[in-house]
Amino acid sequence: MKKKRFFLIVMAGLILVAVIGIFMSKPNEIDFVQWFEKEYDVNCLDTDFDCSSLEIGGKTYNHTDGYYDSSTGFLAMGMQIKRLYRNANDPHEFFSIEAKGFIGDFKEIEFIQNKVDIR
Repeated sequence: MKKKRFFLIVMAGLILVAVIGIFMSKPNEIDFVQWFEKEYDVNCLDTDFDCSSLEIGGKTYNHTDGYYDSSTGFLAMGMQIKRLYRNANDPHEFFSIEAKGFIGDFKEIEFIQNKVDIR
């Protein structure tokens, strides 16, 4: 009986350590911006790490208000983010990125572009 109780306590402790480790490595906005700059070779122009303005090939693109979603929560161990960027001079030139982050790394879910070539 004591071995069974000891085994249950050890297993509960290991599960608790694993869950705490996942929560501590949960991605955030800064992780997304770093991944976005590295993956798509874009240059974020703002210094507050939210990448609301960026430059691609000498053209400036601004994050469009109203099309932004970042789903995180206390019990969510990951992050899903959607953003739409439009050219500052030509609003018909845009691209949209949707990515999902888990344990400090992001994966592209969907990428839509119109008149923009950043790949």
